[in-house]
Amino acid sequence: MPADILTLHTAMTSQAEAARRRAMLLHPSNFNRTQSDGSEAAARAEQLATRFKCLHEQLTSQGLPEGEARTEVARIAAREVWNGFAAQLRHHRAAGHQMDASVLAVALSSIQGLALPLVRHAGDVTYASRAVSTARRRLQYNGGLLHRLHPYNNPAFSDADATLEALEAFLARSQPKAA
Repeated sequence: MPADILTLHTAMTSQAEAARRRAMLLHPSNFNRTQSDGSEAAARAEQLATRFKCLHEQLTSQGLPEGEARTEVARIAAREVWNGFAAQLRHHRAAGHQMDASVLAVALSSIQGLALPLVRHAGDVTYASRAVSTARRRLQYNGGLLHRLHPYNNPAFSDADATLEALEAFLARSQPKAA
């Protein structure tokens, strides 16, 4: 009888130890941002910057003030990221690809708080910049967690991250520099 108790205790201890190790791997202090490859990322960033600039010029030519035009560009880009994730999620669920669907559901939850602040604070470029930055950090953090749990890379995360990074740079250009 004591041998069975010892075996049970050892099995429970090893399960608890394995759970503790997994939790330590997922701890936020272990999160490292990954850098994408230079030339492809630079080309994508330039393409997005040009697109945002053209959209901004179109909005200002229609009579929208500078700040409102910038936040409207941010709102449009955030909506496109959201719609892209949602469309891919519907596609993967319909096809029965559960892993892809789960990854996209996490991505959607990462950026769900982005659109409403951009609408509520139209014209406040500083607030829009903080909202985009927060959504990007959440997306990167949750993408890192998913990658550590399942070494599976979904390109939707990197595409959305590139879009949000370019949007951050676009919004930062209009902010006055602190002296």
